[in-house]
Amino acid sequence: MTSVYQAMSEDAAQTLSKKHDLSEKRYFFEKNYEPLEILYKDDCLVAVNKPSGLLVHRSMIDRHETRFALQEVRNQIGQRVYPLHRLDKPTSGVLFVRIVSGNSEADGAAV
Repeated sequence: MTSVYQAMSEDAAQTLSKKHDLSEKRYFFEKNYEPLEILYKDDCLVAVNKPSGLLVHRSMIDRHETRFALQEVRNQIGQRVYPLHRLDKPTSGVLFVRIVSGNSEADGAAV
């Protein structure tokens, strides 16, 4: 699934970059990201292949990063997710995330 930012044309990205002086910043219009490989998915759980170099979630330690596994999974499946564990940025491997249903009682029971 292509996100809105990935679908942005190169001309539009360049225009936005010039208009807002984003030339030195890495924003969402970096191209050629492969979607994360979904290894398993059911109603409650998703397992993805997290590549090395990708943060699981936003972090003040690495503020310049603009791409995160949780956001990528959410964009790919169209549902909110929470991590069940973390993998460090340099670590590749299977990342398990829980799908949030919106029903807090069901979400608590799913864990």
